[in-house]
Amino acid sequence: MSDRGAQAFRAVRRAVDRLERALLAALVTGMVGLAALQILLRNVWKTGLNWIDPFLGMALLWLTMLGALAAAGLGRHLAIDLAAALLPRRWSAWLARATSLFAAAVCVLLAWAAGRYVGFQREMEIATLLGAPVWKFDLVVPVVFWAMGFRFALRAFIPAAWLAAPEPEGLPGEGRTPS
Repeated sequence: MSDRGAQAFRAVRRAVDRLERALLAALVTGMVGLAALQILLRNVWKTGLNWIDPFLGMALLWLTMLGALAAAGLGRHLAIDLAAALLPRRWSAWLARATSLFAAAVCVLLAWAAGRYVGFQREMEIATLLGAPVWKFDLVVPVVFWAMGFRFALRAFIPAAWLAAPEPEGLPGEGRTPS
């Protein structure tokens, strides 16, 4: 049972990782293409599309949030490991679970706060982007924080052996050089 559960968990984790990478690649490609188009329109034809600049700003928010989600999913997020360096090695498993729980709690709190902020934006309906209220685009912030909280909670409660999947070698975009 445990072996099948671990295999299923790793398969889902790989599929989600591939989906995240594809979304990030498509978003970056689209952003670069739109920025290049806007530069070309401005410099060659002395015109431009009014919606591209605010759209690129919103796309940057999405890229940042989805990139943070992907980093947290791979365990490559920013972390301060002072306690791990100071405490005995035998406490490392407990410490990893405790910090994952703490990170999950912080993410849930941030998701709640971001949800309130989006709710305030919805009530005020200040601006639109591409004909839709901006608050709809800002929903990425609370959604990603909820997803990150879920991932950290999973990391705190699932068996440690399930997390110890061998990392695939040479994935694109990781800056690895052949040895």
